[in-house]
Amino acid sequence: MSQVTIKRCPSCSAIRIHTRKVAIALNSDLGVHVRVEDGVKSEFAVLVDGVPVIQRTGETLPSVDEVDAAVENAVIAPIAD
Repeated sequence: MSQVTIKRCPSCSAIRIHTRKVAIALNSDLGVHVRVEDGVKSEFAVLVDGVPVIQRTGETLPSVDEVDAAVENAVIAPIAD
């Protein structure tokens, strides 16, 4: 299973709340465990196996649905034997 990481601003309460919502949705919708790491000021970025798949642009945070779709598209499905 791929590793999903959210790097987020450690001091912005709005980003912390959004991170929590995204992590819960990813776990519920895709069954993935999300690792949260402190990033730099104003940062919100989602990485799959260390590769950024979606991030904050300007003042806008990506929606939960946008993050779900980006992670789902980046996660490689296991190959059946």
